Amino acid sequence: MSHTAWRQHTAAELSTESLAALIRNEIPAIRITDFATPDECAAFSRAVRNSPDLKAYSVATPTYYLGLVMYEYRQGGGRKREFFDAVPEAVAAQQKLYSESFDAPQRFVDTLGAHFPGTITMAHEPGYGDYCPVVVRVASGGVHLHADFAPFNSPDWATGAVSEQITWNLYTECPAQGGETTVYNAPWTPAAGEDPARGLPDRGVEDRDDVESFTFAPHEGEVVLFNPRNPHKIAAGTPGDKGRISIGSFLGTTGDKLIMWA
Repeated sequence: MSHTAWRQHTAAELSTESLAALIRNEIPAIRITDFATPDECAAFSRAVRNSPDLKAYSVATPTYYLGLVMYEYRQGGGRKREFFDAVPEAVAAQQKLYSESFDAPQRFVDTLGAHFPGTITMAHEPGYGDYCPVVVRVASGGVHLHADFAPFNSPDWATGAVSEQITWNLYTECPAQGGETTVYNAPWTPAAGEDPARGLPDRGVEDRDDVESFTFAPHEGEVVLFNPRNPHKIAAGTPGDKGRISIGSFLGTTGDKLIMWA
């Protein structure tokens, strides 16, 4: 990805043009407001909190997820067979959430599909099966600076063949203060000696005057898309405030397709 200046410094509304621009890293983000109603968000968040299937990330800040995340399986050479063996159970746990609230991923695919000229389909690993389509996260304590780009993070997986990558998240619960995401327009390429599976870029990007940044505080019921090859971080919410619950995934371009995985 070339490092060019964004042509605007605000998020765009979803359109065929803005989606293509986001994929090319020409704009910082797309926001889809009123994607879900307050009642839908409350039902989804309640189902997440009551789920027995939440797991903790192996990171210092307490962060939880429901589903599967490749980050936990690509370290140290990867555990591909174990990952795909776990997909059916993870998908079943997510389907239980939808039965208690609404099917957010299907609504998202239907919404985005109206603005993408090709097809949107599940990522598939030959010889193993389909990926888990989405992940649910509870990240109330913030998330450190990191970058996600499958050709670097997971080159030996099928998703490593994508040429561009974006991410989307629907926010169903947000703290009144804190919880902002900041994205830096500095497309990540791993440095010599860096472990790309961990996706940890140079933190100096946060202080460089020549790097544009975009910060958004998510609203309950909205979807935000951005390009995760750009380093990004999440601020912690205020202790004792509401949490930060989201559902989303990656989308990568391959030919005329967008493939979807978590």
